[in-house]
Amino acid sequence: MNAPTRLGDLFLLRSGELLGDHGFVADPGVVERTGGGVTYYRYSHARHLDEILAADGGLYARLPVVGEELEPELAGGHITEGFLEPLPRWLVRSPYFGDLGLEMLRKVAGELLLRVSLPADFPGLYVTDFAHSLECVHLATRGAPALSLGYDCSNGKEAMLAYLHSYVPVNEYRGGHVAPVFNVVRRGSGIAVPSRYIEVAQTQPLRRRDTAPPALPGAATPR
Repeated sequence: MNAPTRLGDLFLLRSGELLGDHGFVADPGVVERTGGGVTYYRYSHARHLDEILAADGGLYARLPVVGEELEPELAGGHITEGFLEPLPRWLVRSPYFGDLGLEMLRKVAGELLLRVSLPADFPGLYVTDFAHSLECVHLATRGAPALSLGYDCSNGKEAMLAYLHSYVPVNEYRGGHVAPVFNVVRRGSGIAVPSRYIEVAQTQPLRRRDTAPPALPGAATPR
């Protein structure tokens, strides 16, 4: 008798499968489109602001795309990341991960929110689903997987592959990710977003005491 197929195999075998199309509650965040362009948000430390907004500054892509050899269009890519909204619901009140996303964010980023407005034809824009990575983080920190995808979390390779398969070009993203992240990918490390596209956001959610938005009516409970 063959062993039952893991739900996670759907996301390991091919690109284009969305968690929201397989019974999971997708985050309501959408790509913000303004003036023929797209806007996203990124948290930073206030001490870096002058460097970011300098004439020759910007957002630096330091992180290599892990597993890029499996996706030719991402070969040699380095990324800088952000969010579709100033404070995404999945970050603070996910039906699956609770506030684990916010907990992780506070360890690596500051409370200063930047608003980034890019032309629609700006190269290398994608939306990915961080839920695949959070699945193993939730197992390690909370003692159980939140989505029951069945990933082998012993070395993180399966979660990494599923995350790699979740890359959707920004102009094609219409929802479906449980924990959407905005990515700007450039070839090699360097400034991915020049300073002329960046400003301090008018809203600063993490500088307020209450960071949790109201719950969605009928929101699903963690499965």
